[in-house]
Amino acid sequence: MQRREVLLGSGTVAAVSLLGYANAASTDDTAADEDGGGTAAPSDLDTVLELVPAESALDASYQRLHYASVEEVDENELDHETRRVLDDLDAIESDSVSTVSSVHGENGTLSISAMTGSFDRPEAGDATGEDGDWRIAELDDGDAIAATDDRLVVVTAEDPTGIAETAAEVARGDTESVLKSPENTEPTFERLESSEYVIFLPNLEDFDHLEFGDDVESIGVGFEQPRTRTASSGTRETEFVLGLAPDADVDDDWIVERLERVEPGEFVETSIDRTDGFVHVEAVVDLPPERDRDAAPDARVRAHPVADEGIVTFEHLDGESIDTDELEVWLDGELADAQLADEYDAFVEGDTFELETGPIADVGLRWFDEAEDVYYYYDTALVGGDSFEVSYDGDDTVEITYVGDRDVDPDRLRLVHRTNDGSSAPERTGIDDVSGSLTAGETITVEDVTLGDRVSLQLAAPANPNRGQRPLARYHVRPPRLHLRSRGEGVVARYYDRQDRAAEEFRVLVEDDPGDVQFADVTDTLSEGDEIELGDFPHGTSVAVEWLEPDDPVVVAETVVRPSAHIQLAYDDAEGTVTAEHVDGDPIAADDLELRFDGQPADDQPADEYETFEPGDELASDVQPFTSIELVWDGGEDVEHGLGRAIAGRESIEASYDPDAAEVELVYTGEQPADPDGLVIDHDHEARSGDGDALFAAEYETLSQGDGIVVEDVAPEDRITVMLVQDGENHVSHRSIFHFTPEPRWAFSFDERENGLVAIYRERTDRDADHFEILVDGDDADVQPSDRHETLSMGDEIVLGEFDAGTELTIEWTVPDEPREVTDHVVLPDAEFDFDHRPDDGTVVVEHAGGDEIAAENLGVVVEPTRSEPTGWDDHETVTEGDRTTVTIEETERGRGATVVAVVFQEHRAIAHERIDD
Repeated sequence: MQRREVLLGSGTVAAVSLLGYANAASTDDTAADEDGGGTAAPSDLDTVLELVPAESALDASYQRLHYASVEEVDENELDHETRRVLDDLDAIESDSVSTVSSVHGENGTLSISAMTGSFDRPEAGDATGEDGDWRIAELDDGDAIAATDDRLVVVTAEDPTGIAETAAEVARGDTESVLKSPENTEPTFERLESSEYVIFLPNLEDFDHLEFGDDVESIGVGFEQPRTRTASSGTRETEFVLGLAPDADVDDDWIVERLERVEPGEFVETSIDRTDGFVHVEAVVDLPPERDRDAAPDARVRAHPVADEGIVTFEHLDGESIDTDELEVWLDGELADAQLADEYDAFVEGDTFELETGPIADVGLRWFDEAEDVYYYYDTALVGGDSFEVSYDGDDTVEITYVGDRDVDPDRLRLVHRTNDGSSAPERTGIDDVSGSLTAGETITVEDVTLGDRVSLQLAAPANPNRGQRPLARYHVRPPRLHLRSRGEGVVARYYDRQDRAAEEFRVLVEDDPGDVQFADVTDTLSEGDEIELGDFPHGTSVAVEWLEPDDPVVVAETVVRPSAHIQLAYDDAEGTVTAEHVDGDPIAADDLELRFDGQPADDQPADEYETFEPGDELASDVQPFTSIELVWDGGEDVEHGLGRAIAGRESIEASYDPDAAEVELVYTGEQPADPDGLVIDHDHEARSGDGDALFAAEYETLSQGDGIVVEDVAPEDRITVMLVQDGENHVSHRSIFHFTPEPRWAFSFDERENGLVAIYRERTDRDADHFEILVDGDDADVQPSDRHETLSMGDEIVLGEFDAGTELTIEWTVPDEPREVTDHVVLPDAEFDFDHRPDDGTVVVEHAGGDEIAAENLGVVVEPTRSEPTGWDDHETVTEGDRTTVTIEETERGRGATVVAVVFQEHRAIAHERIDD
């Protein structure tokens, strides 16, 4: 082959989906940080990341974190699951969402997605509680949300409501965000702040196939634009941030060589910077073949491995025929000796192809169009993935037992043992303790395995192109997983490990002494999901749980009991005061509270007026505009807990754009005199670095109402951000307090009502109504914004009338020479669908249960996560009440499990769905 093949891993940054479950999100900086915790991370990134709880807040382990700016991404580029969630939350239009952050936990048991934008608080689901302005609710499909105006968190987990409550605490600054834990998150995103799309893998122990060894602990990758829009040829600019291990000693060549295994392409230019244990690499990459499912023939092919017979059978299940000249069978990193073209001119429904592989192998069937430089894998198989059983003796030995029927050449295997201290035992290629062939019942023994170690058995062959190898067997020696949470009912221990353990293996400590309640007092055995109430303790009490099985007991969970309270910090611009009001929650000893301005104690403190600060109490204090305000609970011994955070006067800036002069005027509207020294203007066509111009301070010693400055040379797509830059004890903080984009990006949403379709203006910035034009299927609408309004203000409505399903409405901004699309909306059909799950044969029957008749070509069914391509209604021209289609639920590596079946209109917009579980 003349082309350069690049080896990628499933689970590498190149293979991770851009927009996973509920991952369409956006951020509106003007409102996002009023009651949320601030950090040193800059501008838009921190706003949405501060909605996601830290690992430590959930006792979770995050495998990957995504950030994407989707403000200019068309709705058609969003994934089906995102659109499904947005459809559930009918108060939110996808075009009112601009950036997204999400984390995914190990084993697929946890997904948290945060959205910010210009939408009202959704009222979807059954409310379970209120936390200040935050509404906690459970959705019909078992997920939970935490929602307020402009911000939303969606949780999929075993205990989604509890995590949603924690997310609200994070947003208010009461609990640490993901910027603090995993610890490499904040420094990674600080270096990737200008990227539109970021993927972060915080713990590379879960991604052995990336082959960074123990020298790299984490990796973040930033792209110029979402991967759904990446060019299929030419070059791409990509940034990487590697978090190095403390003892890592790697040179630039080693770094580039490893990154070339991660990024699909050839590095033609690199710039490398090393600072404080992190390596920041900026690379220009020549693109390799691009994965393009749409270009490949629409067919369903499955690989059926039978390790005991040493074969894989590819079967064409249904769909289009495939020219075998474009099909490649790959075996252990090489083109197999036998190819489909040897037997068939075309691979059609019902055809099968048998490949001899031996008892262990990595196999894939790839479609490849060399002229267009695109590929697609119809299926892959790991032969022998079920032929090994792993056990751990609880002391220091892991045993991997071969249970297959056919003998295995040990030279085809390699054993990787990663230790908890960051080092690796030498790889054992060939498995030195196996004499001759590996036969059924024979065991590979790994000794000196301690807590935190990982052992994996892998193929000793290279991966197939554009793919990565999965281990044949793996084991992670880790302590039991427990979580302690402090709520109104006291401290509760939740056991969420899959392995049952005797309760007597654990000891509860309260202030380092055995607690009055021990697990063994309540139960004999701990099973996944068990909860034990440990008692009610005063604020500041330290509670821990030890695991007693190791020679030296290990603390597996600990917490300090902190007050749970909603504190509202409200700034009164007319009076120049801030009022801290205890709205709801625990009474708190006033001596333990401290009101801080710019990190320093304020003159007025709660203890000046109260012994106990409880619901209904409030404290007013004079404060200058643009002061950072925080109310902190001090638990002693370096234990602090933020109860509320705000920036005085952050609403006191307005902007206007002059398109002819290409200028933006920023005006201070506050009634109080303000010091402009901390205000910095970032103009993002240059760089979003936080090192912009101090234009206010250059013009004014003190800001008065009406004072303004002009930012020149501003293109419609540029972003102007006003940052508050302050020196802290250990870092300089950059907090976004206002941002403005001349081009309206989320200016309208649409609402279907009894009187027809209504367009609602959503921006906080007033704009001339005659600067917008509404099109219906490309033609001028009968009703235009200027027919109803002279100036558009937030909340203004334009009633447009009734339209047929499938009609597309587009709103354009007409000020530039070339009108720009602001938003579009497709009118959806009004129809209901029933879902009949048949787990015995692994199918779902979808039936039109009433409503509009729909053209079959516009209707499809998507099954997540196994089938993201819509399947059609066979043998139908139109779909009406009573019509059915049957969809197969294909198995993943973990079986079928929880699945979402969605009916989609015009391939993109979900109009009905149901979650099923095998």
